[in-house]
Amino acid sequence: MKTDEEWMKEYQKGSEEAFGVLYEKYSPMVFGFIRKRMRESEVEDLYQKVWRQLHEKRELYKDQPFAPWFFVMIKHLLIDEYRSLGRRNNKELQDELIDKIYHQSGSDIEDMLELLPEESRDLVRKYYLEGVSYEELENQTGLSQTNLRQRLSRALRGLRNKLYEP
Repeated sequence: MKTDEEWMKEYQKGSEEAFGVLYEKYSPMVFGFIRKRMRESEVEDLYQKVWRQLHEKRELYKDQPFAPWFFVMIKHLLIDEYRSLGRRNNKELQDELIDKIYHQSGSDIEDMLELLPEESRDLVRKYYLEGVSYEELENQTGLSQTNLRQRLSRALRGLRNKLYEP
């Protein structure tokens, strides 16, 4: 009886049987692992990505325990997916708020921005209304572009929560 590590070595050499054995053994665990961590609508896509990733990264496998290596790879895919979802959600939020802002008069916009702390209000005003780039904001504030993105994201989330409170 071969070990998972031996099957993975066979798979690296192109054995379809080896892939089948690994798939058969790990498929339920992978699906359950993903299902516990993702929305139901996103599980199947990520599940497929896992097996595609295993195929694409099989050459990176070295003599090591297979299961930990495989689940670290899955964890990295989950992290990438969470980041992607965060960007999509932030983009949707940004579009929604910008649309709302552009349909308001100047005084209404200022009223909306007054709901934010001063520092956040200034960042939102400069970036979204005045069109100041991240590079320019970085030079003006001394904050990194990553930090600026995080602060703008939090400001938009806070503004949305205040505007859409029940």
